Amino acid sequence: MKSPEVSATGRGGGTPSAAAANEKESIRRIIQEGNYQVLVEEAERIGQELVQQRLTTSQIRNVFGEVKRLQMRFDPHRLRMLKPKLAYMAARAKSGGPRLRDVLTAAVDAVFAGNPSEADVLQRFRRMVDFFEAILAYHKAFGGRD
Repeated sequence: MKSPEVSATGRGGGTPSAAAANEKESIRRIIQEGNYQVLVEEAERIGQELVQQRLTTSQIRNVFGEVKRLQMRFDPHRLRMLKPKLAYMAARAKSGGPRLRDVLTAAVDAVFAGNPSEADVLQRFRRMVDFFEAILAYHKAFGGRD
């Protein structure tokens, strides 16, 4: 069962900043430790929030396309450049865009945290892709519109 204190929106126990810190820790566990139980729980919650905030599937897919291109030909510098693209998407999308930006920026940061080896960066990136795919799937499952 999902615990309410992991919401970055401030629902449940704790303050919004404490909830955001809990969410960043969950994202770190997903990306660095490969905790797929947490991945599924967080992706479901975030996907549902993005639907409630009216982020469209096409807005998500614009960023997702870049991530899939990186998956075909991984370049850590291009992954770092995803953060400015997320900022641009968030500014254009308004509702829901900042939420997705915050989640994926935390995921990119977790990929590179702690001076990992090249092999670790690639493994963490694969987990980030899995996380993003799960968010997109839950967004669609909860009625995300195009």
